[in-house]
Amino acid sequence: MNASLQSNALFLNMSGNLPPKVPHVFNDAYRGAVGGVLADFEPNDLIGAHQFRGSERDRCAGARFVARRLSEMPAPDRIVVANGTQSILLMLLASLVGRGRRLALESLSYPTLRSFADHLGFDLSPVPMDEEGALPDAFEAICRADRPAAYYAMPTLQNPTTGIMSVVRRQAIAEICRRYGIAIIEDDIYSLLPRDMPLPLSTFAPELSWYILGTAKSLAAALKVAYVVAPTAAAAAERFWPGVRATYWMCAPMNGSVVSKLIEIGHADRIIEAVRAETRARQAIVAERLAGADLRTRPDCLHVWLSLPDSRPASDFVSELRALGVEVSTSSTYAMGDTRPPNAIRFGMGTPRDRADFERGLNTITKVYFK
Repeated sequence: MNASLQSNALFLNMSGNLPPKVPHVFNDAYRGAVGGVLADFEPNDLIGAHQFRGSERDRCAGARFVARRLSEMPAPDRIVVANGTQSILLMLLASLVGRGRRLALESLSYPTLRSFADHLGFDLSPVPMDEEGALPDAFEAICRADRPAAYYAMPTLQNPTTGIMSVVRRQAIAEICRRYGIAIIEDDIYSLLPRDMPLPLSTFAPELSWYILGTAKSLAAALKVAYVVAPTAAAAAERFWPGVRATYWMCAPMNGSVVSKLIEIGHADRIIEAVRAETRARQAIVAERLAGADLRTRPDCLHVWLSLPDSRPASDFVSELRALGVEVSTSSTYAMGDTRPPNAIRFGMGTPRDRADFERGLNTITKVYFK
């Protein structure tokens, strides 16, 4: 192997926060689900026509999947089965916000939203935060001043800070959205690994809410199946129909059917449990190696938010890690608008292909942090 290929093979990208691979559970479960789908359907019948919001079977499975988090199972006609969370976000941001309007979101948030704002021509209204997330008084002030059309929420294991909104905070944010008629777009993608999270924000204002739960952070990154619960069946049909050409949101029928089969036969539960166990094992190593560091995470979170002393600028810290073959993200990656980012980095649990690679990357981060 030449030096360049060897270098690439040794390089660890820990800037992402994918779920760790669990082949000892996933491989047989997935093979069994694929075989089950091929036994249930004639292939050309399954794949021979578009399923714009998912088949009835897939929407029923989606209702079961999201019911893990909601206070009650939604009617299947409120469910849309889509080609991943990003496709859902693009559809909703185009229709609920759109050109010339504003999206409220936390001052540190999912960086892809900046790309969506540029692409769709809307502006961002960053909301100041504390350790739980958006501050209600600051959010209400922005609602009065900017009149955002929607609020993008990630109140459970917030990306990147790992913050968790209390029930009281969720109720306060929901009431502000109701008062100002602001749609809620809730991305709950990190919520399935923990066992004891508050109910979603959407449950406190369901008439305003579009609740999204994808599989990418709990089952496998590239399954590309996500579910959105619309406020009503009519709203689901209005926002996701063939005449909307903003993006190809439709889930490939084979993908949707395989995930439905995993849900129906209980193998989705087995995979989530295995991902949870491996995440907790890796987080235990983080707690040991970075004992005494200023970090925020929890045992079932896919990322770590590590604050740095003022004498160690995040950009220098990241450059030093990169020179040693490890990539992480600086807080500036997540800063929205003119937000001044804190001096911090984020790194993920699951991108290294196995625990040995994870420990190698974590040892490098530890070495640089404590030097």
